[in-house]
Amino acid sequence: MQKQIVEISFLSVFKIVAVLLLFVFLFLIKSILVVLFLSLIVASAINPVVNFFEKRKIPRVLGTLIVYIVAFLFFAVLLYFVIPPVVDEIRQFASFVPTYFETVSNQFEAFFLKDQSDLAKTLQDFLINFGDKIKGFSANLFGFVQSVFGGFATFALVIIISFYLAVQEKGVENFIRLITPKSNEDYVVDLWKRVEKKLGLWLQGQILLGLIIGAVVFVSLSLINAPYALLLGIVAGVFELIPVVGPIFSAILGVVLASLIDIKLALIVLIIYIAIQQIENNILVPMLMKKITGLNPIVVIVALLVGWELGGVLGMIISIPLATIFSELLDDYAKLKAENKLSSH
Repeated sequence: MQKQIVEISFLSVFKIVAVLLLFVFLFLIKSILVVLFLSLIVASAINPVVNFFEKRKIPRVLGTLIVYIVAFLFFAVLLYFVIPPVVDEIRQFASFVPTYFETVSNQFEAFFLKDQSDLAKTLQDFLINFGDKIKGFSANLFGFVQSVFGGFATFALVIIISFYLAVQEKGVENFIRLITPKSNEDYVVDLWKRVEKKLGLWLQGQILLGLIIGAVVFVSLSLINAPYALLLGIVAGVFELIPVVGPIFSAILGVVLASLIDIKLALIVLIIYIAIQQIENNILVPMLMKKITGLNPIVVIVALLVGWELGGVLGMIISIPLATIFSELLDDYAKLKAENKLSSH
């Protein structure tokens, strides 16, 4: 039996160690990479508007400033007029739910036989604890908002870097070329442009759809005096970003909250949500999305779940762009593979 001797050159060992060190380095600076990636996304998002202003003889600096000022004013109005009523509704809900859950859990305990009292006690503890957690949500609202951006410093850096990239003509493209090896520059720039276009169209469609659905839910629930109409309208609008699952979750939440007041009201709310879903699926989605290739709904759901697991809310925000990049890379690989097969025949 012959012995096989495998020789590993010093250069091979050096390359392996260098790659490992690179991954360790990237892990150590992951927070900086997240800031840069978010800055690229923001700059890419506002670039079309800045380019629109530039074509109309408005300097890029002024155009970029206009975009940022309008965005800040929009969020200021949102914070002043929308957030306070929503917080009030959350506080009302938080103060009401523990009492309701305690009542329901006592009914469970009365319903079960004595020899099943352990099960009743378990259900009672679960319901009361769940209510207490909801009650504590309003107290931690600021912490939740802060966790989305990872702190004020991260938020400020994203604004400054994205502004710098947007002000420059082809600022994003030049930055990508700067951090990409010379031999791959053209491909990476082309890849980013495709991702930017697909992501932009998808996001525009989803935001418009979310605004429409959120407004319709709010108005419909307000007309029948359903509880927490504003909160449920915002939830419905936000959850439109999650395909299939999002609208179902917002409908369940609305029906459950209505059932706390009255079963008949809950039935009316259910009918309203079903009607809205039918209008959305048969009219709004075909009308708004007919020119948008969009993203695969399964990819979006998986990306959001992975993003939440790895990085919470911030992870969810960057998960969709990353998923779009990987999707385009896989498409390119499939095309290259198909071309190689054709050329080999």
